[in-house]
Amino acid sequence: MNKQQGFTLIELVIVIIVLGILAAVAIPKFINLSSDARIASLKGMEAAMRSGANLIHSKAVINNQDVGLIMTDIGGAKIQLHSGYPVGNWMNGIRYIVNLDTVEFSKNNAICTTDWCGMGNARTIPSGIISTTLPGRIGKVFPRGYRWSDQCGVYYVNHEDGSKAEIGLETQDCE
Repeated sequence: MNKQQGFTLIELVIVIIVLGILAAVAIPKFINLSSDARIASLKGMEAAMRSGANLIHSKAVINNQDVGLIMTDIGGAKIQLHSGYPVGNWMNGIRYIVNLDTVEFSKNNAICTTDWCGMGNARTIPSGIISTTLPGRIGKVFPRGYRWSDQCGVYYVNHEDGSKAEIGLETQDCE
């Protein structure tokens, strides 16, 4: 007597259903991981910017450069400070906080095509969660695939009123 070996149609359908259920449960978890990784990367940039701004401010205090608007040399770079913190202008301030010379300066709200992009010299950010008045300035660093108007990035604010610079996150659009 010949015994045939193989799977019945019912067994194959059950396996396909089980795989479908596993895929439906697992895929959303993996999709959410990319958002979590992006936010973790933003938190790392936020911490680096906070540390860099505090180091620059400490040096400014030591050199009595923590009042008003001045231009100073830090590590061979000419940085514009107000109240001892880098100004919110990209070219003269923010990009030097954590050596962001390699960060692409974003123009005209273009999508970032490098690892990080940045802009500065604004009075508010698109989310509206932070704003400043004259003469204060705001800048923002954002990751690849995003633009200034997206709510995904690290903002930097020097109100230029003698208060401490503010650094925070926009994460609403980080998908």
